[in-house]
Order: sequence, then C-alpha cells, then structure tokens
Amino acid sequence: MKKLLGILIILICFSCNKDLPNNSISKQDTIVTQISSQPKVGFVIDTNWFKNTYPGYWIETHRWYGYGDFNKDGKKDLVVMFATNSPANINHQKDTSGRIVIGVFINHKTYFELDTNLVYSYLGGYNGVNVADINHDGYLDIYQMTGYWEGSQYPKPSYYNNSGHGGMDSYVYINNKNKGFIKYTIPVEDNAGSTTSIIYDNNKNGMDEIYLSSCQCYYEFNNNTFVKNELNLDKTYNGILYDIRVLTPKYADNKTGIVYLASDNFSDTYFILKIEGNKIVPKIKYNVPYHLSGFTDGTNGEREEMYIEDLNKDGKLEYIIPSGIFNTNTTPYTPYLIIIDEVGNDVSSTYLDSTISKPLTYDQMNWLTNHMGMTGFIYHTFADVDNDGIKEIFPASGIGYKKDNDTYYYKFINGKYRLQFYHTGWFGNVVDKNTNYWPFVDEKNNVNVFLPGEKDLYNTIFKSF
Repeated sequence: MKKLLGILIILICFSCNKDLPNNSISKQDTIVTQISSQPKVGFVIDTNWFKNTYPGYWIETHRWYGYGDFNKDGKKDLVVMFATNSPANINHQKDTSGRIVIGVFINHKTYFELDTNLVYSYLGGYNGVNVADINHDGYLDIYQMTGYWEGSQYPKPSYYNNSGHGGMDSYVYINNKNKGFIKYTIPVEDNAGSTTSIIYDNNKNGMDEIYLSSCQCYYEFNNNTFVKNELNLDKTYNGILYDIRVLTPKYADNKTGIVYLASDNFSDTYFILKIEGNKIVPKIKYNVPYHLSGFTDGTNGEREEMYIEDLNKDGKLEYIIPSGIFNTNTTPYTPYLIIIDEVGNDVSSTYLDSTISKPLTYDQMNWLTNHMGMTGFIYHTFADVDNDGIKEIFPASGIGYKKDNDTYYYKFINGKYRLQFYHTGWFGNVVDKNTNYWPFVDEKNNVNVFLPGEKDLYNTIFKSF
C-alpha cells in the first residue's frame, strides 16, 4: 500500500549482510526519517493508524506465520502477528478483552509494509495461518488456526467451550478484494485445536475445502457459511486392522488429491492415506529407518508438508516426506528426508545422494543445548526456483544446507537430488539464548527473515543474499 511522503512511519531496522545498510534503531524510537539514498530494511507501520486503531497495544510477534502473494507481484507477502495487549509468556488471551492482531505485510524484498486494509484480530492461541484463494475470486483468503491454553500454569479461559481437549474455535477471513476481510467461525466442538490444514478443491466444485488435523472432516464454503462434512477413517489395510493415529493432512495437487499421513499406534510404522468418497483410506504402509522417528508435525507457515512427484517418469509417484528423530531428554529432534514409492519401499538411497540422505547435524540446524526447549530449524521447504518442473528442497526450515559455512539446496540432477550451491555464507547461525527464531525465506528474491517468537517485531533479523 503506497503512502504519502509526509506520513509518519515506524521503520524497524535490523542486522543484515553487506548489501544492505547496517542501521540499528532502538526500541524506544517511534518516528524515523528514512535516508532516501539507503534502501528500507525491516517492517513499516503507519504510526498514526496504529496508535488510533489499537490504543494500549504494543508491537510484538508471536510464533508462526503465513504467506502468500496478496498483491500479485511475484513476492511472498507475510501474514504475521504484529500487536498484542497480553503478556509474551501467555500463548492465548486471558479473557475476551484481549485480542491478538494479525496483518499482511507486503513484500518489497528488503522491507515489508503493513497493508492496513488487510488486518484482523482474533481471540485465542496462535498455531499459524494457512493462505489460499478459498472462493476462487482471485484474492487470497486466510484460515486462522487457533490452539490451546497453557494448562500447566494458567486457568482455562471461559471461552474455551469444548470438553477438555484444549482447543478453541478457528476462523476464516474471506478477502474482500484486498479492501478488508469478512470473518467466519469454524467451531471447535469437541475436537482439539487445529495445528495443520490443507486447503484444496478436492471435489472440483469451484470452492476450496479446508481439511484439518483436528477432526476427520472438512469444511466447505457455500458463500454464506462454512459447512462441516464428516469423513470416515478406514483403519484396515490389506485385510489387517491397525490402530491408526495422528491423522494429519499433508499435501494436495491434481495428481494425488488430498494426502494424509498417520502412524500405527505411535510405532515405527506409518501410512499414506487418501480420500475416496467420504472415506480416508490407507493406501501405502511404510516403515521409518530410525526408531522413534516419523513425519514432521505441522503448523503451516514455515514450510510445505511434503512433496509428491514422479521422479523417474515411469508413471508411478514417489513420496518425499520430511521426517525427524524424536526429541528425547538427551538429543534434539533431528530432521531427515525419507522417500517412499507406491508400494511402501524406502527408496531414499535411489533418489538422494549419500551426502544428503543422512539426518542434519546440530550445527546445520542451529540447535543449542538447553535452549528454551527449541529443537532448531527442523523443517524442509520445497520450491521450483529454476522453473524446471521439479521442486528443489531446502532443509533447515528453508534456510538451506550448511557446508563449509556456505549454503546449498537439493536439486534433482541425473536421477538424484544432489547438493547445488545456493549462496556464500550460511545465515542459520542466529544465536540468542533468550529468543526462538522462525525463519521465513523468499527463495526467488533472496531474502531471509528471522521472526522472533514471543518477542517484539524490533528483534527481527533480515539477511539478504
């Protein structure tokens, strides 16, 4: 959103590499005059608008984020919390007077400017957002997943109206042609909070459905409200009944439809499931190569969930599944990739070079011992940066693979994913014992943004490459 030259802004500048000005502005500064010869770096917020709209609020991010190209300029815009009136150590609002404020920041590569038309408030915990054009009108909508109260320290708020799972209502914000949002509520009923979702028009009726991790169901928009549709989970595979749990929507495209992952009673056996009619049916059974490991749990925002492609062009699909060895008392959650074929074989060695078929080392994912329970940058993202039709893979939550202190990604070359040079230096060594960072990467515009969890927006770190 363009601003007149005379308008007052908050410009929050952060550390960045040599091609950006190394400005540092203290938290106390509220009005900054930008030097015209230097590029803007950070987040831009209209000061007058903020003070008049949200008196008593302060600028603070929360955990996860969402993204999508709202202004259709080819850059990934950020959907991120930027204001609150509740303490940072509470992941929900204590009562209905507390609102978390989310906004769309338009990506200008080195700075992100808040579009004050695309701002909304909601009540509850924060489990990330999912961005999609739900009603197929050409404008991106937002599904706000909400979560749990901190039951170990704080009493259950009165507006958590379910019977003890800890979840609460989630919300859909339908975009009114980038001039505002219309809010719709998806009631939690007796389900847990929704932490992962896939939005996709699986029934091909012109409206995307929302598939949730919190229920065996999906919600569909009818231009008036969101209608719940139940799905039945088939727990039988090859005539054997399994105890299928942790059912999680992971992927969708025209080749596969909706794809779920699930475990067999938290064992080392997992299933790939698909929707057939009103059933979720296990189609492939596979075993993981490491005990106490499995697919990465989801929160959306910081990565895609998995990737499905016919890698060897034989008419059969391969399933690339980001996974990890579970966190224990002595070791962190350690990420790795597994590739499964259509009959459940682990074909990782066929399609992954030996260098990248192993779990990441601790320094490749920025893990710090006893660091606020943080397990490091454990996710994988996928993006077709060279437009060759097969997505590249970016480990360490999209930052890339660290080798000799430079950054690489995985590119499919001559039948295997292999290391491909990305850029000089590795930006994942963001070290602060008091702060967890959540990386956002714009791969095509060469920008890393490290958003702080439960900290103010002034602590964000920008890195351009």
